[in-house]
Amino acid sequence: MTLITLPATPGYQTSSFSLMTNTQRFVSPLDGTSQTRELPGAKWRGSYTLPPMPRATAAPWLAALAKLRGGANRFKEGDPDCRTARGVATGTPLVNGAAQTGASLITDGWTAGQTGILLAGDYIEFTNGNGNAALHLVVADANSDGSGNATLAIEPPIRTAPADNAAIVVTAPKCEMALIDDEQAVWQADQTGLFSISFSGIEVFT
Repeated sequence: MTLITLPATPGYQTSSFSLMTNTQRFVSPLDGTSQTRELPGAKWRGSYTLPPMPRATAAPWLAALAKLRGGANRFKEGDPDCRTARGVATGTPLVNGAAQTGASLITDGWTAGQTGILLAGDYIEFTNGNGNAALHLVVADANSDGSGNATLAIEPPIRTAPADNAAIVVTAPKCEMALIDDEQAVWQADQTGLFSISFSGIEVFT
């Protein structure tokens, strides 16, 4: 598996980004009552469409899609409309303590005493214990205390605990993804020579 870097330009014309949760549901055929069980393994999924572009601009994208070899290789991407945080998001944030799991993350290294150091809807990225880039959505406003500590409520829950002092990325945070199938490396061109490219990916982790 190789991590392929996608071109930086042009930006996406349209995109969709979602969290695919993993649940089991049983509806009784007798009385219609429903039982739901939450399972681990929620994944991010993104679909991306680039603007029409001449061949010279499209060529690096064509090459990157070909190098992904369907679902064999990986790329990093996230929610392109939320690349910057709405919160203060200053300091040098780090994971504070090893063996953290669940839907909260204890952190430090933020600018001290900030209300709204991160806001609900901001994303963070960190490297988890398996070496994967993990992407999480902050789901409640968080403040930093006088020592720069903050506890973040996040989704999805942490799958594999990050190391103590793992760096937290707040600008253009991403996760590791693969193309959703082997038919994504497709492009079209019109009679003026402008290329149209779109593709979809889903988070992968080990």
